[in-house]
Amino acid sequence: MAFPLEVLSIAVAGRAETWAHLEMRWHTRPIQPNYGKPVVSVEFESSAWLAEVMIWGTGEGELATVRLADDRIVNKHYELASHSDLEELLDEFVGLLVHDTIPAAAVVAQSPGTPA
Repeated sequence: MAFPLEVLSIAVAGRAETWAHLEMRWHTRPIQPNYGKPVVSVEFESSAWLAEVMIWGTGEGELATVRLADDRIVNKHYELASHSDLEELLDEFVGLLVHDTIPAAAVVAQSPGTPA
């Protein structure tokens, strides 16, 4: 099953009020062929966070974040089968930004050279 990559930009734009409240700027990159495995991504940036959401046509998704105050990295892999799975990814991202809720099964690390 191919995941419809165009829904990422629509889902992110649908949360424009949330991103504005968080003072989060975002930029959607166009769909890239990526050696036969199409991918689309959205980059997010604020004074507190850097993040990227990537979705492949296979339904694989990645949330990658860095909290700038302490260089803490929180990343999570997703298997997306539906629009609701994408909404869950974005909900978990917002939960991390607003409440520091670490998504289940996320990888948490400290950037090399940064004290924990």
